[in-house]
Amino acid sequence: MPMPTSTTPSDRYRRWTAADAFAATGTTHAPTWAMILPPPNITGDLHLGHAYEHTLSDTLTRRQRMTGADTLWLPGLDHAAIATNALLERRLREEGTSREEIGRDEFARRAWAWKRSCADDITAQMRLLGDSPDWDRLTFTLDDGPSRATRTAFTHLFDEGLIYRAERETLWCPGCATTLSDIEADDSTGTPACSRCRTPLEIRSTPQWYLRTSALAAAATSAITSGATRIEPADARRDYLRWAADLGDWCISRQLWWGHRIPIWYGPDGEARAFASDDQLPEGWTQDPDTLDTWFSSAMWPLSTLGWPDDTADLRRFYPNDLLITGNDLIFFWALRMMLLCTHLTGRAPFRRMLFHGMVRDEHGKKMSKSFGNTIDPLPLIAEHGPDALRLSLARRARPGADIPFGLDDLTRARGYLTKLRSISGLAGRLGCTWRASRPAPAHLLDRWLLTRLDAALAEADAGYAGGDLARAADALTRLAEDDLSGLYLEARKDDLYGGDAGAIATLSSTLTALLLALHPMLPFLTEELAEALGWSGIMDREPFPASARPDEQAASAGAQLRELRDAARAHRGRQGFTASAWLPARGDGIALWTELCRTARLADADPGESTRISRRGGTLTLPAAPALDDARRRTLERQLAQAQDQTDRLSSRLADPGFLRRAPAAAQEKARSDLEANRSERDRLAGLLAPSSIGGGD
Repeated sequence: MPMPTSTTPSDRYRRWTAADAFAATGTTHAPTWAMILPPPNITGDLHLGHAYEHTLSDTLTRRQRMTGADTLWLPGLDHAAIATNALLERRLREEGTSREEIGRDEFARRAWAWKRSCADDITAQMRLLGDSPDWDRLTFTLDDGPSRATRTAFTHLFDEGLIYRAERETLWCPGCATTLSDIEADDSTGTPACSRCRTPLEIRSTPQWYLRTSALAAAATSAITSGATRIEPADARRDYLRWAADLGDWCISRQLWWGHRIPIWYGPDGEARAFASDDQLPEGWTQDPDTLDTWFSSAMWPLSTLGWPDDTADLRRFYPNDLLITGNDLIFFWALRMMLLCTHLTGRAPFRRMLFHGMVRDEHGKKMSKSFGNTIDPLPLIAEHGPDALRLSLARRARPGADIPFGLDDLTRARGYLTKLRSISGLAGRLGCTWRASRPAPAHLLDRWLLTRLDAALAEADAGYAGGDLARAADALTRLAEDDLSGLYLEARKDDLYGGDAGAIATLSSTLTALLLALHPMLPFLTEELAEALGWSGIMDREPFPASARPDEQAASAGAQLRELRDAARAHRGRQGFTASAWLPARGDGIALWTELCRTARLADADPGESTRISRRGGTLTLPAAPALDDARRRTLERQLAQAQDQTDRLSSRLADPGFLRRAPAAAQEKARSDLEANRSERDRLAGLLAPSSIGGGD
């Protein structure tokens, strides 16, 4: 049996990229699947919201590769015009100068230097999380391709009369010296302020460039109502249609130096013309000094990243994209605008499906904000807990459209599951299990039950992945490992496994193989490491996603009966005061897995004497009613009862204290109530065990 490797996540990631594991293959006979990565701004580190969105996107991308699709996840970075301008101008002020003093060319040089530094940091952080886009296609919104596409789109729209210049009242930031859109104002204080420089905003009448978006709305609406593009969840669809029905003209010009410069030139006689990138500019014409709103070039992203306006092979193969994943706060500012421009320019909507997620909040449901002091940096979490722990903790909260409450307890639970998975895999290796992609046909009823539980988990996981509901997939697969595999099967078949039972080992091997494959999209690092310890090698993204079979109803019923009778026997043991280690005499009737029940519930096949009968799913278990209370046992119970009563009295007094109720946080009060209820229950249980009537009592 191969020893577990000591490969670090970084080493493994380098192996993936060296093997071109993330590249679209161009295989002509394979179905295609494409998605763009919402390009992060080049203005800082990735935050926890990025980590969530990237976990969701990467998981669905890896799952697509495992279905055999020629998969393209296209990465990018956004120039973030206003944010980058604000950052650079702040630095210039610290140097005692300004953009006007250094000039437009020097300002651009500094901006590109900042972009190179920041882009390296952002892409490094994406790699740390395990993102698997096609890095050879990394695109920046100011690269030549997107710049040409943006300029061509502007020219088309201008020539159609859809772009025009007019003087109107707009939001104006005196600090940034530019007009702004609503998304760039922060209204949380009641006074509109620039989200970048915090300067109070003004309403000014200025000449600006506008796009008649209302003229494009019909096609963007029809794409949804006709079913050409599906939006999930339902409330996001309603928001989209509401925005599309109430569009005003879009102010697309900004008075900035960083961004796509508006491709309008003015002639000596004042004539204004738009020139595409390939056009020859006439002598003596001057270009408009303004730049385009960043969202204009971002609205071209599904096209500009695939080579439009040229008729490229990529465009024919991967447009429209199969999926867009982004936040529900960007329905209007990005998703709708992509639908408007791309549908108008090509006659086809850019996406077949759009999935909108909520925002990450703290564990109390409060929005994360630096001003609140509750932000969480994902990088230290990855460094301390590993990328898979962070991915799983976010995945287990990921319901379509819902906000994600996140706290450090989520990481603790995720790490606990990863530890459990390591433990199961380590035990399986010691028992002689190996990587087994083929499905066995076992005779033993419990082996058949485990496979049917696997099938149910795989079906749930597959539906969760297909629907973008990672919580559903994670819940199904974690329950399989914790409740079915570790919680029942390994205990019930322990003696057979250690004895080398071929059927049990084949079943465990096959189940663990399928579990690791199904978990791989969420946990790419650990699953490959554990698979290698079982003798597998390769790139797991290229392995087929495991398929589920039809359920074995007989085995499913027998396993459910075993679990319910085991739990009932354990509960009876606790209620009646039997020690956890004692083997109880018991009889069974109609119990399909009697040997396994005895093993898991510590029962001996013998006359239980004065007894209690427990019935579940057609089977009856007969157990002794209660142990005799000798003096030592009675003293122990009396001591435990006194402790429970003391705790009950103390907590009752605390909750009756007005000062505690006034000063203590709500969480502390709720914990006190919960502890009080638990101690009352324990007190009553112990009192029942000590009561004479409890001796010989029924279940």
